[in-house]
Amino acid sequence: MDSIIRVDTPEIDGTAFDGPSRLRTDSITKSTPPDRKDIRSADVIEPVVKTTHASPGEFHVLSVYEAFVAALKESQNPKSPIGTQNYINGYRELIKIFETIKKFSYDVVEKLTILQEFVDKDAIDTKHFDTIQKAIDYETENNLIKTNPNNFARTLLRLHRALIFIEEFLRALSDRPLSDSTATIASNAYDSTLYHHHGFFIRTTVKVGFHALPSRKQLDEVIFHGHKSDMMDQYKIFIKTIKQIYDIIEAYYAEKNYLQLP
Repeated sequence: MDSIIRVDTPEIDGTAFDGPSRLRTDSITKSTPPDRKDIRSADVIEPVVKTTHASPGEFHVLSVYEAFVAALKESQNPKSPIGTQNYINGYRELIKIFETIKKFSYDVVEKLTILQEFVDKDAIDTKHFDTIQKAIDYETENNLIKTNPNNFARTLLRLHRALIFIEEFLRALSDRPLSDSTATIASNAYDSTLYHHHGFFIRTTVKVGFHALPSRKQLDEVIFHGHKSDMMDQYKIFIKTIKQIYDIIEAYYAEKNYLQLP
């Protein structure tokens, strides 16, 4: 998958992990190094393990955590701008969990590539796609949604629908008893989210693909690399942040009457 789209996630300074974990209630811009001042979550937990537990190309919860926290520009604002590049970066990391479901992961990567092209083409002095809301407004004002089938708004809507499935799946992994298999958890999350947007063939293909997912124990290793207890706080916060981002985008699409774009 990395050959299709390169993953660019923020580097994490290893020195930040030397101290004990503590909940931060102040703005992170007051105490973080200059290269990380774009992260503005009010619920930032300082990580306690080093990122070297994950090899390059592997999923790492801290990379997802940082990307989605950065995407939510104003964490206390229910209409916060959502940074497009950070959203893409976080999604690129998330999809690594589903690489065993080739059809699902390929479709997501394909759509992320389209969004990345919009961001990359943005003029240096005139940004139309640096936040999701600005991108949708720009396409609306210029009548681009009906004339371009691969427009930003329609492409993002497909990713948006998939994001709530991923959020429900990841949340259930921490909430459901170990007796529930990964395939069962994924299937339940799918039935309450993406199922309603897919036809019979895709539904069948995706559900069969769930049986190729790693076991709960194997998935814990994929996500936490043997440090589940240390990283659970970040895991739960990034899931909460994903849901917050989803709700903001959902409300914006509803306001524009775009939730049912073909």
